[in-house]
Amino acid sequence: MTTPIERLSSLVVGAVESVSPNEIRVLLELEAPHTTALNTGTPAPFPRINGYVLIPNESGATVAYISWIGIERSPFPKRSGLKDFGLIDLPFPLRKMLVSPVGTLTSKRDRETGATKYDLSRGVVAFPSVGDQVLMPTPEQVEAIVGSNDTDRRVRLGVSPMASSAAIMVDPDKLFGRHLAVLGNTGSGKSCTVAGLIRWSLRAADEAIHGAGKTGVPNARFIVLDPNGEYAKAFAQTHDHRPAG
Repeated sequence: MTTPIERLSSLVVGAVESVSPNEIRVLLELEAPHTTALNTGTPAPFPRINGYVLIPNESGATVAYISWIGIERSPFPKRSGLKDFGLIDLPFPLRKMLVSPVGTLTSKRDRETGATKYDLSRGVVAFPSVGDQVLMPTPEQVEAIVGSNDTDRRVRLGVSPMASSAAIMVDPDKLFGRHLAVLGNTGSGKSCTVAGLIRWSLRAADEAIHGAGKTGVPNARFIVLDPNGEYAKAFAQTHDHRPAG
């Protein structure tokens, strides 16, 4: 049986090499996974662009996403145990990556169940220092990072392939209470996403009404300007709601 310390050490993939307000350079361990990681308990792609890593600190752990991966040639091996002063030092490849901090992950123990719950807060409380260890997040931590366990998020948009297929959930009250833009290349699914947001939000509101033992339809209003006729049949089975225009 592995101890918590052994479990934590098995998740280490590198160390912090340099720190700036918007970018952290990480030197990967020689034993760090090259394509697929198995040390989190489930197969996970690592390293991958837009993947997540954790840098523990006194406040919990700084969450960062991977923005660059590369190999830099070092004039000599920088790891202990790899130098042989009787041989000529040759250029040695070292894998590095750049990560951008996005928030702070904290944990607390549920008194009733004894399970550990994680919560992501935006902003970085404490930036890491040079030499700090960089860890891969566990599936439970990834779910907290993408917000799939947030009770306020009721509408499921899909899953994140970069986060162990964790569900991507949103709160329609917060989503439509501020400015929103759906951006993407041609054919990437922008129109389907907009139609889905409306349909899924109406479905969640309808379930909330009937779950409370009430009757009626959601009090929602959507105005869709559709010059190309893309939404003509998108809401045909969503109660009696029809796009305007």
